[in-house]
Amino acid sequence: MANSRFASHVRLWLIFSPLMICTLAPFIQDESAFEISEAEQASVERVLGQEKADVAVTLANARFRQWFIESGVVKSSFSGSDAQTGFADNGASDFGRSWMQHFWLTIYRALYRAAVGHYWLVGAIVLFLALFNDGTVSRKIRAAGAGFANPVSFHVAAHGLMLCFGFGASALLLPLPMLATWWTFGVCLVGLLCWRLAASFHVGK
Repeated sequence: MANSRFASHVRLWLIFSPLMICTLAPFIQDESAFEISEAEQASVERVLGQEKADVAVTLANARFRQWFIESGVVKSSFSGSDAQTGFADNGASDFGRSWMQHFWLTIYRALYRAAVGHYWLVGAIVLFLALFNDGTVSRKIRAAGAGFANPVSFHVAAHGLMLCFGFGASALLLPLPMLATWWTFGVCLVGLLCWRLAASFHVGK
């Protein structure tokens, strides 16, 4: 199981891809790429309202401060580039400091987007359970009537779900605007895949 194709996709989309983004994105020299764009903030305010948008910002600030600033992680990460040496480093320390600043801005933006996305969590869980149950009932009805379903659809749905979750994890870190409406589209797509997964499970003889 650990060496299966599905497990390799789990490692690729949920572990490797986010790590690659965290490593490569901070190399971008454009400072604006690490800001939460006005378009993204406006979409959050438009979809959630001003009050909930402010709560998301407050929650992201509190979590970043508690997890990374008060714990001393941010300060420790800059200790190497701040150290004075008697040797010329040809700008390596400045480059390292810039990379680290961009890295922490990327982490903060991920916390902000997660704080926004959690407003869809309860509704998404209810939708997923309802669609999964409907898919299960559909599968049982088909099985009772000796129906046939291509088992490939089950594997496609399973890998599609993994792709959606992996893209969702990566999207939190991408140096691109992430509009609030995308959460709705993502929830609908995952719900559809949940239905297909349940409807195709062990069907096909």
